[in-house]
Amino acid sequence: MTLATLLLLHGGDDPHMELLYFFAAVILALPPVLIFGGLGVWIVRKMIKERREERMRNAEFGMRN
Repeated sequence: MTLATLLLLHGGDDPHMELLYFFAAVILALPPVLIFGGLGVWIVRKMIKERREERMRNAEFGMRN
């Protein structure tokens, strides 16, 4: 049975069950958001660090190719 069917059979009028379903959905959605968000922040920081180091190397040795 799907969640919608269960809600229809239950009546869907119980505010406590609706709150429980809401928090269950939030808990299920948080891990992927945190994981992919953390990976994104990590990659962007790494890119910024590498560009900064490259600029420092170019400034030390001049613009050699």
